[in-house]
Amino acid sequence: MNDLLDKKNLKVVSVLLRVIVASLFLGAALIKVSGGVSGTIAYYSSLFEKSMLPMFMVKVHASVVMFLEFILAFWLISGIRLKEAWVASGLMLISFAFGMVFIHKFDVASDNYLYAALCCLGLLLSKFDNFGLQQILGDHSHE
Repeated sequence: MNDLLDKKNLKVVSVLLRVIVASLFLGAALIKVSGGVSGTIAYYSSLFEKSMLPMFMVKVHASVVMFLEFILAFWLISGIRLKEAWVASGLMLISFAFGMVFIHKFDVASDNYLYAALCCLGLLLSKFDNFGLQQILGDHSHE
């Protein structure tokens, strides 16, 4: 009985983590919509102009980041291939943190590393979480 209750609680925690991290990505993507890809590239270029990161890497990252944030937000919410979604989300957040280190924004970097740690927790809890499109569509397998 206690084991069943614990699994239900872990499922709830997992779903809440998905909503938390997905809302982070969704909010970040929505902010970028008004400036579009060109505005995001211009903003990133100004941030990283004095860093040692190659500008072509900065521009490539800036040109896809908004789309990746939307994709990751909806992927986490969907619950489909959740383990892979958590890994992809964690890697994205690590890339943000890594970039912030190069422009000496250590507070922002540490925030992103904490978000990446939440992705690790989400990955650990994903085995308890079958709530999402898979459940709605009738596919209960956990890959």
